[in-house]
Amino acid sequence: MQTRNKGSLFGRILRPFQTTGAGSIDIESGMIAREEGQYDRAHEIFGALAKEGNAEAQCELGRLYFDGLGVSQNFVTSLEWARKAADQNHAGGLNSVGVCYRNGLAVDADLDVAMSYFVRAAEQGSVKAMFNLGNMHDLGGELAHDPDQALSWYEKCLKADGSFALAAYRAGVLVLQGSDPDPDRAVGLLQIAADQGLADAQYTLGLVYDEGMGIPVNHAKARTYYLAAANQDHPAAQINLGNLYNEGIGGSQDHQKATEWYHRAAEMEVPAAEINMGKQYQMGWGVAKDMDEALAWYQRAANGGEPVAYLNIGLMYLNWDGIEQSDIDAALWLFKAAECGEPRAMRWMATLYDEGRGVPLNSVLALAYEQLAHDFGEATDGAAWHEFRQKLNDAEAEKALALAANWSVGMPGLRAG
Repeated sequence: MQTRNKGSLFGRILRPFQTTGAGSIDIESGMIAREEGQYDRAHEIFGALAKEGNAEAQCELGRLYFDGLGVSQNFVTSLEWARKAADQNHAGGLNSVGVCYRNGLAVDADLDVAMSYFVRAAEQGSVKAMFNLGNMHDLGGELAHDPDQALSWYEKCLKADGSFALAAYRAGVLVLQGSDPDPDRAVGLLQIAADQGLADAQYTLGLVYDEGMGIPVNHAKARTYYLAAANQDHPAAQINLGNLYNEGIGGSQDHQKATEWYHRAAEMEVPAAEINMGKQYQMGWGVAKDMDEALAWYQRAANGGEPVAYLNIGLMYLNWDGIEQSDIDAALWLFKAAECGEPRAMRWMATLYDEGRGVPLNSVLALAYEQLAHDFGEATDGAAWHEFRQKLNDAEAEKALALAANWSVGMPGLRAG
């Protein structure tokens, strides 16, 4: 079974707002200089105008210090210039000060102050401030997660700028995952962001089509969107694209291409990709079969704390799969996986305790692990459970089931002694 990395939600520290007002020709010249990478010239232009009290120049000068363009990065100086612009009620300056208070840059973090600056900027039409307000309500942690408030601000942002990629992406995710999902609307929002090259949106669209999230499954489209994101080094997209190639879904089967995409993600030390690389070598898919190489990839994932890697290493030792068989080593790795809540490892631990392989024979723990495997989602027909139960008297069975009922991930694994 290939490991699928499903992606997750992404938070960002945003840069200060870049104003787009008409401004003077000198401001425009500064903008052009910055866009062309002539940062010294941009600093010269913005600096001269900022000293004359030009609020937009003050904002842009602060941004140069914030980003460290043409000068050493300096959040204190950046905030000083942003404040001067904000004191003149300049939208970009207000947003920039809000960013500093949100992220504790040159000041102590203060979400209330940050929000007050963002609201003032948003009232003047700052789309970055609107996005920031949505983002704070969206991600939780900073504020209580409030998807309705977040979506409201994202929609205001998109009403002011219909091409704002990040707002379209996050709004699409919220619409897709909300209490009353609207998949068609979500796809439309995600498409706006994907068309602008936002890898997260491209990946999410791939996932929507891959899994049929409220719309018909279309694996060919999933491949297209995964590929767009994978080419931008989005690791989850690379893994899922590799899975489609490996399984021949949505197009031709190509184990070699699958391996290439897994390898690109594995180079970024993504455990799911490292596991899939191990599987490719173990099965000889797209590469020459090599058990030592398979074990090495699983070990890399295990070093990152991945339970499936523990499971796979344990099974290699248990089954003498191209490496020296060792029940003791197998039990150690399977125990680690079971301790993390991996239900397949729990079933194997039940078998090991029932047979006394690599661990002392213990029928109580055999039944306890079989029960845990069921509780944690492993599909069983109940035959093994009944077999283990028959080996115990009522008191022993009660003890086994109590051990399972009282155990949870984070507690030490069940073991003899």
